[in-house]
Amino acid sequence: MEGTFTLPLFPVYLVDYLGATVMVILSFYALFFARRLTRLEPKNILWAYFFWFSLVMVIFSISRGVGHLLPYVFRIANLPELWDALDPYSGGLNTLALCGVAILILHYHSTAVLIERAKVDALSLERANERLREAHGDLSRLNQTLEQQVEERTYDLRLSEEKFRGFFEGSKDMIYFCDAEGRLCDINESGLRLLGVERREDLVGHPLDAFFSDQQRGAQYCALLASDGQIKDFEAEFVGKEGEPLYLMITASVITDRTGAIQGCQGVARDLTRFKKMMEQLVHSEKMTSVGQLAAGVAHEINTPLGIILGYAQLLGEELEEQVEVHETLGIIEKQAKICRRIVADLLNFSRQTKEHNKLYGDLNQCLEEVLAIVNHTLNMDHIFIHRCLAENLPKTCFDNERMRQVFVNLLTNAHHAIGSEGIIGVWSRWHEESGQIEIVIGDSGSGIPPDQLGRIFEPFYTTKGIGKGTGLGLSVSFGIIQDHNGRIEVNSPPLEPELVALDMHTTFHIFLPIISAGLEKEQ
Repeated sequence: MEGTFTLPLFPVYLVDYLGATVMVILSFYALFFARRLTRLEPKNILWAYFFWFSLVMVIFSISRGVGHLLPYVFRIANLPELWDALDPYSGGLNTLALCGVAILILHYHSTAVLIERAKVDALSLERANERLREAHGDLSRLNQTLEQQVEERTYDLRLSEEKFRGFFEGSKDMIYFCDAEGRLCDINESGLRLLGVERREDLVGHPLDAFFSDQQRGAQYCALLASDGQIKDFEAEFVGKEGEPLYLMITASVITDRTGAIQGCQGVARDLTRFKKMMEQLVHSEKMTSVGQLAAGVAHEINTPLGIILGYAQLLGEELEEQVEVHETLGIIEKQAKICRRIVADLLNFSRQTKEHNKLYGDLNQCLEEVLAIVNHTLNMDHIFIHRCLAENLPKTCFDNERMRQVFVNLLTNAHHAIGSEGIIGVWSRWHEESGQIEIVIGDSGSGIPPDQLGRIFEPFYTTKGIGKGTGLGLSVSFGIIQDHNGRIEVNSPPLEPELVALDMHTTFHIFLPIISAGLEKEQ
């Protein structure tokens, strides 16, 4: 139509074509990043929303872009009727895509609420995580403190155990533990030594009351412990090593659990054996003192009438010498009076009420030889052989020769009576340079001394001889004489030394005397 001005449509078509292409590219690009975000955080609602929104926009852009691009393609291909057939479908797809976009936009508020809730939950979760981290830190610090406390407690426990073990093993008293049946569970080394057992295993499992010498006393111990729950200063006699009596003072208490049921007992036993022996020696010493005082008084009272009887008997014997029968009777009276005077002299020696004796510097071997020469004839008559073993170069010492002879005569006479006839008496002298003592040993092959009599042989008036054969004062007097010389006398039956046993010695008396130099003679 002439005179009409028209604009060229190519720029419009170009912009439309390029815009559709760019829209498709940008929608796919947005979908790509939305997909990456959902993969990074699959549980994030916002990224899921963006993914679906991008997917709908891709569908819309494809539908919209195809609707803009295909008409140009079909027109250039001279197929416009084909686009006319596809145009309704393209429009419908656009409508559906726009509806999807609208629906997503309408649900954005709900999604925002969910996102807010998610943020609140995330914040709460973050705070919970923070508190959890703080709790974890506190727990870590507590764990470190607990480990330190455990180490400290373990160290204290180990230290306490070492202290207890040191006290348990180092105690001089017997410490023991028993189970509920009264059987030994544990005992320290002192207890093993007291009971004469080498290994702890030999005692574990044995009932404690089995070691009581008196089973009734053991039953009383168990009954008191069960009824009162504890025992304090309970004295008992146990069977010690080699069957010797062992006196113990026991303090014990029961061990209970939380319910009060008895699980066992623990106790400490103190050895009173030496104390008992010392008390017996003290009582014996007091008794000896009393007996000595009594003997001294009796001896002084008897001396005067004895002297008168002996004097008148001798006078009458001289006057009535021609009357044989009367003279013989007076001789018997004189003889018995002299025996009584000797007994009185022994009593005075025992009581130590006589005058001081002179101690001179001399040789004990020589004193022994003089006594052996006196008794040798009597012993030979009964076929008793004397075995001498006197040390050469025995040191000299200060002693009362007459009183020491009396001791040797008493011991040799007792040995003679113990043998009777046909036996051996051994005499030894020794010098112990380490202790500075001289030892005199007198033994015999007699019947020996019973164990129940060993502790009484030095008691005054105690004798196992028949009537008229002894007064029971010989060993008591000898004991006192040796003590006056600052020595001691011991008896063994049987002997402890194998060489003495080999010589058939059944009893040996050992006299120990200190070596006193001549310069101290007057001081003694």
